[in-house]
Amino acid sequence: PGTSTSSRGTAIRATRIEGASVTKVACLGECMIELREMADGHFSRGYGGDTLNTAVYLARLEVAVDYVTALGDDPWSDEMIAGWTAEGVGTDRVARLPGRVPGLYIIQTDARGERRFLYWRDSAPARALFDAPEAAEIVKVLPGYDLLYFSGITLSLYGDMGRARFFDVLDRARQQGRRIAFDTNFRPRGWPGRTIAQRAYRAAFDRADIVLASTEDLELLFSAEGVQELLSYRLSA
Repeated sequence: PGTSTSSRGTAIRATRIEGASVTKVACLGECMIELREMADGHFSRGYGGDTLNTAVYLARLEVAVDYVTALGDDPWSDEMIAGWTAEGVGTDRVARLPGRVPGLYIIQTDARGERRFLYWRDSAPARALFDAPEAAEIVKVLPGYDLLYFSGITLSLYGDMGRARFFDVLDRARQQGRRIAFDTNFRPRGWPGRTIAQRAYRAAFDRADIVLASTEDLELLFSAEGVQELLSYRLSA
């Protein structure tokens, strides 16, 4: 295994692969409706999500990539699908759950330019990806991708049972020689408790071939020992 840090010590990359090529990528996570509050009180609407951004960037680099998530059967979900398709992101692995609508967040910006995020996502369809019957076939084919990419926010979506099923998918993918990439993006408000988040991250460290990390994420979750927490898993891999 190898590790590297930036000159400022704020970013860490840990990997245990060499010289392999990637032909098909699956990015797993959630896309939400975004409302950005303007100075005049009006809102502009868009959509966003950390792993979706990665999927879009990969597609722009002409990497074959599918976004793996669950949406509803509403007009906003239709709009998301159309936008992703226009970017070249594959949408065949998006489950559509009747009667559900995507999560939503509002961004407020104060006079100093500091942003505040408010979320409504408890019943978002992406949370049901590893539970819904409509997604069973999607979950079944995931180990066939060359690379599976997910983030800490992805892990926060599923709950204990959903995470267990997700980790089973990762185990089956690794058994088939596939690779796993994990971005440590950590948002405390998405978790019911720090201990649960720590346990999920350790399970992800244990399975990932590539870890995209920052000291900010690691120390927020594991305190001052965050970097060593990651390195202890990478050096024993």
